[in-house]
Amino acid sequence: MNTSKFDSRTADKFVARLPDGLRAEIEAIANASDRSMNAVFVQAVRQYTDGQKRQQLLLDALANAATSCMHIDDRVQMAANARRYEWLRDRQIIDDPDTDILVMAGDIYFTGAELDKTIDDAMRLARLEELHPCEQ
Repeated sequence: MNTSKFDSRTADKFVARLPDGLRAEIEAIANASDRSMNAVFVQAVRQYTDGQKRQQLLLDALANAATSCMHIDDRVQMAANARRYEWLRDRQIIDDPDTDILVMAGDIYFTGAELDKTIDDAMRLARLEELHPCEQ
């Protein structure tokens, strides 16, 4: 079996000026884990550089994410539609079905949570039909 031994004397060297107390902190960690100060320092630097690479990947992914801007007129229209829907949804009393505004399917009119569910179901069904059109 051929095992090549690493010769630390030929390894690249770098001198770093450490702030007060950092050397003692590294030494304490090294002693507690029965490792050399160099091994602790190298591990810390590698973790930092790996974290920087992951952070850059995330930032790049966010920068490339599809973002759509909405024109202010569209936002105003959306808010108006929401107010209209809430008014229609939250009505408690229907005085006259012949003159009041109602959401109906056949002879059944919908309000409140029932209206929400009916609309959500219809939207899901429309999306499914869009994705998987039925051939007739």
